[in-house]
Amino acid sequence: MACLIGIFSKTQAQTNTSSLENTYSYNKSKLGKVQFKFSSLGYARNNEYFNNIADGYTLFGYYVNPKVSYQPHEKVSLELGGFARKEFGTSGFMEIQPTFTLQVKHNDWRFLFGNIEGNINHRMIEPMMSFERLIRAPLEHGAQIKYQKTTTLKNSDISDETYFDAWVDWQRSTGPGQTHQEIFWNGLSFYSPALLIKGFKIKALVQGSIYHIGGQNIQTLQPVRTLINTALGIRVQKDFLNNQSLVADNYYASYFESPLKGSGYYINGYWQHPKFQVGVSYWFGHFFYAPMGNDLYQTYSLKFNSNGYYEPYRSILMLRLVKDWKIIDGLNISLRVEPHYDVQNGKFEHSEGLYVKYQLH
Repeated sequence: MACLIGIFSKTQAQTNTSSLENTYSYNKSKLGKVQFKFSSLGYARNNEYFNNIADGYTLFGYYVNPKVSYQPHEKVSLELGGFARKEFGTSGFMEIQPTFTLQVKHNDWRFLFGNIEGNINHRMIEPMMSFERLIRAPLEHGAQIKYQKTTTLKNSDISDETYFDAWVDWQRSTGPGQTHQEIFWNGLSFYSPALLIKGFKIKALVQGSIYHIGGQNIQTLQPVRTLINTALGIRVQKDFLNNQSLVADNYYASYFESPLKGSGYYINGYWQHPKFQVGVSYWFGHFFYAPMGNDLYQTYSLKFNSNGYYEPYRSILMLRLVKDWKIIDGLNISLRVEPHYDVQNGKFEHSEGLYVKYQLH
């Protein structure tokens, strides 16, 4: 079993991405008041890929989401704002949209309607959901149910987080007589309560998604498609002094779209120190495909001008180096360097990214 190192109760499958996740807190002192909020992300990501499966390119820009919030009740929150994304080297904005979220909280459960907490907030493995959706698809629209509860394990002072996230992301709508299909993405991500066995935290990990393309009474010759992905895993974590941990996550992932099917093994290990993270990931896939996943892990090529090309087996060994800086409350900088070796094709490739996240609550 590969070894990963993680600390704190918030750890994800590849490395800890909590510094880039959205955070939300209910504040009773804000009841009945209008509050200004702001979130933004500046990014510079470079993918140096030379294979026939995934394109190489650079993403350089920022997006902003100013909004106003109102709490009519301690369990209810309303947010209304606007979103704009700018890609450097292009004229105008890549995307401008209104945003709206209704949140209802009950104990440790939250229900969200409108703009949900998407992309890396789902905490899914990269073969099933690309980290790059943080840049390319920062907004998800639909409904979501989340459960997050941190407790102290029995007969210890070790904290543990139980996490559940179920959502529908409605990506494109259609109607009778239209020429395009509707597209939506359903998902589930679950991190079970941990068992403490001889100082090791052990928990089950369950992830699944359904990606559907279809619609009724529409004018198109495109077939209805339903793609199903699942991942079952186990986490073994050992915490040390000085906020350091060693974690091992191992997954079996599957793909099904009648009559096609595929599978993959995803083994992750990382060590998280208060000042940095070092991780190793290995992926071995056989006819695996996930439409929201990182292109590198797919069997079927998503590269420009490579339609129809596929590789039955994909074998990727990746080193992950992460450095996070907390500048002030709400302002975080994350540097991620991820060289990898494409075992099947004998190629060394790499990706680097610098991210500046700011949230004002």
